Amino acid sequence: MALILGVKIGDVVDVAERWVAVLSIDTRESATLIGSGGQKITVSSDQMTQVAPDVWIGLGPDAATSRLRLVFDAPRHIPITRRHD
Repeated sequence: MALILGVKIGDVVDVAERWVAVLSIDTRESATLIGSGGQKITVSSDQMTQVAPDVWIGLGPDAATSRLRLVFDAPRHIPITRRHD
């Protein structure tokens, strides 16, 4: 089962021992994240991108210019949480 989180530029999501942050919303179908290792990660609504072992991220429907929905596909035992300011 997928987890969908609404996020905006600058938001950080912890994924197990790692994190990803929203760097930019490029189009309605793609965005760029940055990972805890400093790597840039392109995600899209067309396909899922692997960001950690057994963890995949894509974009959900209704992306906007300032907010988007990240879709996470991972086993239930992997914690995925949004950081709060």
